[in-house]
Amino acid sequence: MNAQSREFQYGLNLGVSLTQIDGDNLSGYDKFGPHVGVFVERQLKKKFGLRAEFLFTVKGAKNYVDKNNITDPLKAALYYMEVPIIATYSIKKLKIEAGPSFGVLMWAYNSNNSGNFLTNTRDYNRMEWAMHWGGSYLVKKNLTVYARFSYSVLNIDGGPHGRLLSSPRLRTGYYNNVLSFGIRRYFGT
Repeated sequence: MNAQSREFQYGLNLGVSLTQIDGDNLSGYDKFGPHVGVFVERQLKKKFGLRAEFLFTVKGAKNYVDKNNITDPLKAALYYMEVPIIATYSIKKLKIEAGPSFGVLMWAYNSNNSGNFLTNTRDYNRMEWAMHWGGSYLVKKNLTVYARFSYSVLNIDGGPHGRLLSSPRLRTGYYNNVLSFGIRRYFGT
């Protein structure tokens, strides 16, 4: 490994997220939104690296959701700033990636069939802890394509509910479930 590959590299993530909220009795990745941000990355060893990202991601459910009254359906949109810390393992042009993230809910809203707009940021936890798993493939020298799955570790709705890793019967509440796809452009060291 040469000295330059051990230096910090930085770049830009440009992608989209397909999301759903688990616990809302709906299914399908129906909410579509941006997944964009910047990153800094460093190879620690020949195959192992570490990347810190600063991302803006829109999450939620496009189908009708109302956490308090199922007779008054709503659509949910949650706007997060996230900071994932991703460990990478390289196999030729492929990188396997995993790590935790901390997110801050900047703004949330629900809207109903009539188009009535309800800002309800206070109804959700302002902080989100999540885990990310995925991979990226080097297309050319400074460009990779990536796919990632992320899931909330703790519930997002602020209620007194069980944790993700507890028994599913005890785990109630809402959890972000996200598939992200995009390109990662490296600009240099």
